Amino acid sequence: MRLRGCVAIELFVGAVVAASLSAAAIWGVAELRGATAGEVAGATELSRTERGPNGASVQAGLTGEALASATSGAATSGAATDRAAGGGETAAGQPAADGKPARELPPWSGQFLGLSDEELLAPLRDSAVKAVKVNRGGSSLSLRIDFESGGRAACKPNQIYLQSQPRREIAAYRINRLLGLNTVPPSVGRRFQVAEIGDHFKPEARADRARFLAEIVPDRDSRTTVLGELTFWVPQLETARIDGFEIESTEGVVTWKRYLTIGGDIPPASLSMAAQVSNLLLFDFVINNSDRWSGGNIKASLDQTVLVFLDNTLAFGNDGNGHSRVRAYLRRSQRFSRRLVEHLRGVDEAAVEEAVSRDIEPFVALLEKGEIHAIIERRDFALRYIDELIAKHGEDAVLAFP
Repeated sequence: MRLRGCVAIELFVGAVVAASLSAAAIWGVAELRGATAGEVAGATELSRTERGPNGASVQAGLTGEALASATSGAATSGAATDRAAGGGETAAGQPAADGKPARELPPWSGQFLGLSDEELLAPLRDSAVKAVKVNRGGSSLSLRIDFESGGRAACKPNQIYLQSQPRREIAAYRINRLLGLNTVPPSVGRRFQVAEIGDHFKPEARADRARFLAEIVPDRDSRTTVLGELTFWVPQLETARIDGFEIESTEGVVTWKRYLTIGGDIPPASLSMAAQVSNLLLFDFVINNSDRWSGGNIKASLDQTVLVFLDNTLAFGNDGNGHSRVRAYLRRSQRFSRRLVEHLRGVDEAAVEEAVSRDIEPFVALLEKGEIHAIIERRDFALRYIDELIAKHGEDAVLAFP
């Protein structure tokens, strides 16, 4: 299955910006039922997109009013963090304006689009549903939900299509921040009343409402609730390009592979995008996202300055060597970010387990023990590859990006 995604970082000053999502492929019912014991089988896909003006892909994000509110709130609550687009450290939370302690920032918290993850997720956590529609473009069920708070999210409820499980999108976001990146949109789990979603389709969208009711997998205990995952909605994305070529096209792959090969010159105008592709390849190997290069899944901001790493629900699993596709794409790069490699060296199994074990409600688990251990095995695989390159070519040649 092919879905859409991309990343935007600080592309606005008090208004909305651009980005989007994608992921997928179909699995069996037994796998989902066993994935989070005691919990409803299902999957939340954050990758469905609509088509906007000029064919731009449209995805989830706050409305302009909510962004303005969140921005002003950051000045008084101190909830914003210091982490920038490529990495950085997380600032401690400060008391809110009303004197109550602010929500403690978890160690994986960062920034997306210039605002803290917590600010972007806050309007999605508890607000009442205002409107719902089905996102088009894929075979599984993906929703766009507007909230009374002004927030908007891409949502994939637990459903009969098992190719993308919601817990894994949240886990990918957490691991992204753990590695010092701010390139996966923040996401959070939430339990909904089935009627809470079903009753907010437009009257003329009877077929979509019927599809929703037919394809969700309600909570096995109550049968009136359904688990879902919400991802911050970013308005517009374009197909990512490098030197004018689509990054996934033959010409695009040849171009960025040449730039990421030691000895190849990188034009100044292509340096940033080449570095971001390198980060994407390494990140996808660590989380074992084999769906990224299946077609239409690599998006960029409208000005083609940043990639967003969307649609990660076909990631993880227990393969410590990674899928053959992610191994092949990792080896297409010989140049990496020094900062990202340093973060990778510093991540251990305990850190990963903490990141995917705290604040995970309503899920029983974001990743299983075997999936956590496999992340560390893939990390070790990637570091062996990078260290072999360093031994042959020198550290400065290999760690060529900041």
